[in-house]
Amino acid sequence: MKKSLVTSVSLPADTALLWKGKRKEIMKFAERYLRIQMRKQVKREVTRSYNRQLGKKFIIISTRFSSAEYDTFHYIAAALRVSVSSLIYGLIKLWQKPSRRAIRRFFCINYCSVASKWDSEAGFLEEFVTFWFGDDGFTKNHPFSRTT
Repeated sequence: MKKSLVTSVSLPADTALLWKGKRKEIMKFAERYLRIQMRKQVKREVTRSYNRQLGKKFIIISTRFSSAEYDTFHYIAAALRVSVSSLIYGLIKLWQKPSRRAIRRFFCINYCSVASKWDSEAGFLEEFVTFWFGDDGFTKNHPFSRTT
């Protein structure tokens, strides 16, 4: 059984309603959106940015993710110094483009973390996100997998 994690995200009010109603369908496009985001440079020496916009009312809503989805979004958000809410908002905006929804999905995602040393002396944690080409039958049902 997949472990489901409950967390909260901050989204514009109109977008939050869309996310609540279409979350499963929108998440089918996560691999494409995350691959697009990973074309950006890893950021260091900057503070995290959030998805705030003047004139828009944002609300905080609870949502569920599999542990692999949760860890993958947090890994990419940390590397790019953005909030997970920003990634989810960007994913929703991508999903709203009909031309993007027409493209078939071909990739799967695997998140992996290895703590080779984690104690009061030092911490060595390796995290990986890999994408691989998958047949359409597999990617429709299992876009995320996990290795720990």
